Amino acid sequence: MVDRLDPEQVALARALLTERLLNARRAHVVRLVGLSFFVALFLFLGVVLGDPAWATNLPALGAYLLLAVGCVILSRRDDRVAQVLTFAPAVLDMPFIYLVQRGQYATTASPAGVAGFSMGLFALLMASASLSAVRWQIFATAVAASFWEVLLQAEAGVSVGARVSAVVVFGLIAFVLAYATDRRASLLVQTSRREKLAALGQLSAGVGHELRNPLAAIANAVFVLRRRLEKEGPITEKVEAPLGLAEREIAQCQRIVTDLLDYARETKLELVPVALEALLTECVGLLRMPPNVEVRLEVPAGFPVFSGEPGRLRQVFLNLLQNGVEAIAEGRAGLVRASASVNDERVTVVVRDDGLGMDAATKARVFEPLFTTKKQGTGLGLAIVESLVRQHGGTLSLDSTPGEGTSVTVELPLPAPAA
Repeated sequence: MVDRLDPEQVALARALLTERLLNARRAHVVRLVGLSFFVALFLFLGVVLGDPAWATNLPALGAYLLLAVGCVILSRRDDRVAQVLTFAPAVLDMPFIYLVQRGQYATTASPAGVAGFSMGLFALLMASASLSAVRWQIFATAVAASFWEVLLQAEAGVSVGARVSAVVVFGLIAFVLAYATDRRASLLVQTSRREKLAALGQLSAGVGHELRNPLAAIANAVFVLRRRLEKEGPITEKVEAPLGLAEREIAQCQRIVTDLLDYARETKLELVPVALEALLTECVGLLRMPPNVEVRLEVPAGFPVFSGEPGRLRQVFLNLLQNGVEAIAEGRAGLVRASASVNDERVTVVVRDDGLGMDAATKARVFEPLFTTKKQGTGLGLAIVESLVRQHGGTLSLDSTPGEGTSVTVELPLPAPAA
């Protein structure tokens, strides 16, 4: 069975590919401009002025220039060709630089210096390639640079130790560039997600406020209609069915509006002392719980009081406990446990269930707003929980295994001890 692709991930992958191709096309233009300058320099100094220090393999240099022109033209015509040409630094630039630099050995008193200069050029090519390459392509480029540089140094009579050092340097450069490439991709993902969440928060607040009053008016109208019908006599089944449906759907819409406003709202907390066991016990009493599920609280005796806003923390733990209950298949006996522990700085509450669990794709998106696997879910519950925990200065993490259950860990700060 093929997993459904996440549209957001597909869009981000396309954005990254577009950025890499754009950088590759720019690199081809930069290569052509730089190479044209060096060709003109070699022709003027080496051919016109006859300076032996600038004598080189001119046929190789001319072929290199023609291929550089071809890269610029072909990369702009087709994206697939442009993707292939991201390998140009490894398969085009480095071999020709080897030929051009090697051609200077016969006219220079310091072949080792020429080989050393080529090492700088190879490092520059690696940096240029990293702008349009993925991780493995960066390391492939580093292998190519090591090969041609070692070959140049060997022909120049450079020591084995220096050649080994060159390979090590190229390896280190590759690791740094690969890390930078990964970070660039990660930051693009984070920036895109942050912008999406910010826009969603603004939209949620606006939509929530606009819908609240009309929904209240509709709810009042249905209430008045029910009362008038009841005064006229018993409500028939034919009337009760659509009337009840309207009331349930209005209540569902009101819940969605409340969730939207809760997600968009981040007001200042009013912290007071919170007794965790009492709070969790209250949450258990509010659960919609089938008879086949047991909820067990494991809070050590003498658990310390900590600072928080009870209403919001109640929303956090009620949501997590309810999710645990609903994760257990209907008719199967199941257990949801909320266990607490404390150290010098943090209160830790872990809510575990032995329900269906989540696959990797679901687990990666479970805190995203509007993502849900429930038929009646809004996709805002865990997003709100994560926001509320963050507002308390805490952290929220989740671990889940398909068929074994889910564990959600909430960590909250303890108040600093009095001086």
